[in-house]
Amino acid sequence: MKSFLAKLLIKYRVDIINKNTLEKATSFYMKKIYFFVVGFILFFISFLLSLVILFYTPMGNKVYDYSKKNEINDLFLTVDSLENIVNLHLDFSNNLRLILNEQKEPLEAGDDGVVFSIDDIKSMNKNRDSLLVDYIKGLDEVSITKYNKNILNKLKISEPTKGIVTSNFDTSTNHFGVDVAAEENSEVFSVLDGVVLFSGYSKKLGNFLILQHDHRFSSIYLHNAQLFKKRGDLVYSGEKIALVGSTGELSSAPHLHFELWSGGGPIDPKKYLQFN
Repeated sequence: MKSFLAKLLIKYRVDIINKNTLEKATSFYMKKIYFFVVGFILFFISFLLSLVILFYTPMGNKVYDYSKKNEINDLFLTVDSLENIVNLHLDFSNNLRLILNEQKEPLEAGDDGVVFSIDDIKSMNKNRDSLLVDYIKGLDEVSITKYNKNILNKLKISEPTKGIVTSNFDTSTNHFGVDVAAEENSEVFSVLDGVVLFSGYSKKLGNFLILQHDHRFSSIYLHNAQLFKKRGDLVYSGEKIALVGSTGELSSAPHLHFELWSGGGPIDPKKYLQFN
C-alpha cells in the first residue's frame, strides 16, 4: 500500500515538443496522483451532464420511453385481457334475461323461480346473423357433437364434480342438463375458463351459478349449498366455485344439476364429460 502511494507522489517531467522542429517548447512537473484526480473530475462532470440530458431534454425522454417498452407491452396485454372481459359482459343482459325468462332484477328468496325456455332460445338464434350459427345448423347431430367435442377439448373442459348421474338430459321434459348425485358439501368446479354471469338464489333452484365461456358456451350449476363466486368474477377450468347441496324446492337430496349450453341451446353434458 505504501509503495503504491509512493508511486502516486513521484514527480514526472512532461516535455512539450514542437512536432515540426522537434524543439522543446516547454516542460513542467506533475505527480501521477494528479492524473487520477483530473480523471475523476472529468468522470463526475460527464455523469452530471448525462443526468441533465436524461431528465431535462427531449433526448432523455426518448431513452426513458425505450426503457419502459417492456412495461408498456405488459400494460397492453392487460388492456387486451380487460377488453375481452368487457366483450363477455356485453352479452350479459341478453343472456341473463333469456335464461331467467326476461327477469330484469336479481332473484331473491321469495321469487317463483327460473323458467328455461328452449323456444325463446331457438327464436333468438333464428334472428341472429351469425356464420357460426348457420354453419352449425347445417350439420347433423353426429357432426354437431363432433364439432363441439373438438372445441371443448381445445378449451380443456373438466368435470364439474364427481358422482353418479341419476337423471339424464332430456329436452322433451325440459330437463336441459344432468343430475349428479354427490356427497353434500363436495366441491363443484368450473368446467371451462370464463366469467360469472349470475350468482344468486332462487326459491325453486336454490343457490346457483351461470357462467359464460369462449366460443358461445355457457354452463349452469343448480342447488348448491354454498357459492364462492359473484357476478363478474373470472374463473378457470377446474377452479372451485361452489359446494354440492340440496337447496331449492326442486331438490330432494344432495346433488348437482349441471347444464351445458352451446350457442344459446342446451347440449347433453354426458357426450362431453365423464362424471364418475
